This record gives sequence, C-alpha cells and structure tokens, in this order.
Amino acid sequence: MSKLLIIDDEEGIRKVLTLSLASDGYDVLAAATGEEGIEVFKKESPSIILTDIKMPGMDGVEVLKQIKELNPETEVIMITGHGDMDSAIESLKLDASDFLNKPIKDEALSIALKRAEQRIAIRKKLKSYTDDLERMVRIATEEVKRRAEFQNKLITSSNDAVIATDEKGDIIIYNKGAEGIFGYTRSEVIRKMNIGELYPQTIVSEFRSGLDKSGDVDLSQWKEVAIVTKDGNNVPTRFSGSILYGEDEVVGSVGFFQDLREIKRLQEELITSERLAATGQTVAGLAHYIKNILNGLKGGTYVLNVALDKKDTDKIK
Repeated sequence: MSKLLIIDDEEGIRKVLTLSLASDGYDVLAAATGEEGIEVFKKESPSIILTDIKMPGMDGVEVLKQIKELNPETEVIMITGHGDMDSAIESLKLDASDFLNKPIKDEALSIALKRAEQRIAIRKKLKSYTDDLERMVRIATEEVKRRAEFQNKLITSSNDAVIATDEKGDIIIYNKGAEGIFGYTRSEVIRKMNIGELYPQTIVSEFRSGLDKSGDVDLSQWKEVAIVTKDGNNVPTRFSGSILYGEDEVVGSVGFFQDLREIKRLQEELITSERLAATGQTVAGLAHYIKNILNGLKGGTYVLNVALDKKDTDKIK
C-alpha cells in the first residue's frame, strides 16, 4: 500500500485515522501543523496526504499549494468542517484529489482513498506507456538515423555516379562519382541544374515521360549511353534509373551511371593483343615453312659436295 501523511491539529482525529488506515495496510505518518506536515513530506515523500483545511498557522489550502509545487503528482485529500465549502471548492481548483466532511465517515474515506490510488495507478501506467513510447521513438529515430547515415555513405563513397531529382527533374543529390564522370562540382549542379542539362537526350525523354506520368516507363534495365562532360568530351557509360513514387504520386527520380572508359580501354588493349598474337602465329608459320625449305636445300648441297669429292657423275646428274 501507499505511504500516507495525515495533517490535522486535532490529536484525536490523527490517532483515529492513523489506527484505521494502518489497519488497512497504509504506511501512516502524522503531523500536527501545516509547517510540520511540509517538513515530513520533504523527508518521506508520501504519495497521499489527508489534511485539514482549518488549522492554526499554515492552513490546508496553503499546504496544498506547497505540496503541489514540490510534487504535482501527490494526491491531496482535503478535510473540511461545516461552512468550509468555499475553501473546499478552491482546493479542487488547486488540483486537490477529493474532499471529506467532518465527521469523517469510513465509507467516504474509503472511496476517496480508492480514487486517489486509482489516479496514482493510472499515472504510473501512463508514465510506463510514455517511457516505452519514448524508448521506441528513440530506437526508431536512431535506426532511421543509422540507415540515413549508411545510405549517405553508400552514395557519397560510390565510384558510380548517383544522381537524384525532385518531381520537376531538378537535381538534389549529386555524389563524388558523378563529379568524376560529368566534371561538374556539386555546388554547380545541386538545385542549379536539371536532368535536361546533364543527361543524354534519349534518357531525358524517358525520364520526362515518367515524371509527367504520361507513360509506363521502365528505366531499370542497364543500357549503354554516352554522356557529354563539362569539357565537352563524350564518355561511354552504363545507365540505369527509376522513377520514385510516394502515395500514388511522383516524388522524384534517381539515375546511376557507370564509367566505361577503363573497360573500353582494356577491351581495346585485348583486341590489339589478340591481333598481335594472330600476327605472331602467322610469322611463326612462315618461319617454319622457310626453315623446311632451307633444310631441304642444305641436304641437296651436302649430296652435291660428296659427289664432287668422289667425282661421282651419276650423283651429280
């Protein structure tokens, strides 16, 4: 059960309430004045307070004000005598939990305490829900942040050009890979250039069709296209892209360009080496053929020399 503080200048009421509430399982504290009650509250932090309104010195209304300043969630039940209704109403305006008339009836006290306990339980449950919600929001926020950082690193560190636009085709994302291929810097492109100024016109027309919702466009298949750099050079690339949608409306587009210059260079080197290899094989064949002829001539010369040495006219013939 909750810790409960009774503040009343009448000793008899304090004793009766203390015995009754202790038997109900409450951890009961008592104070004879408002000032004493405030000090006990600061030390013990009871969750429920029963305080008389009419007391010498600090009255119950002032006790209520100070308690709510110290801990707004404390349940304060006001005890009133006959003729104290104005004070009781004022107390309710100051967020008193309830009020009881003297002489205090057990049933009324039980109902008031039950209400106070319910409010405490609801607050605890609400705090638990709020804490859980804040925790889930924090986790979700951290996950979104982590994913955003990962995607940003993925885009910025990619060697391929990654270019994203808004629904109008204005460029909003332009990574380092794009700088390396197109030759323009990010400051020259983002929010300053449109895909019509950067993409090959064949690609632009397809994107325009998708952005304008005028056609069912599939840009996901890789295709080889030539782009024109800032310096006017033609660069071979492989392109793939997509129209981005959000709740049945176009929100932008994204395009990916792979630089094929190195691949093309290696292909040319391979073709050249294959040609050289073919030429080498031809030369080797000719050399072998000539060698066979020379070997034949060498054999004939040997026979002729032997015949001359022996003066063999038949062999010479």
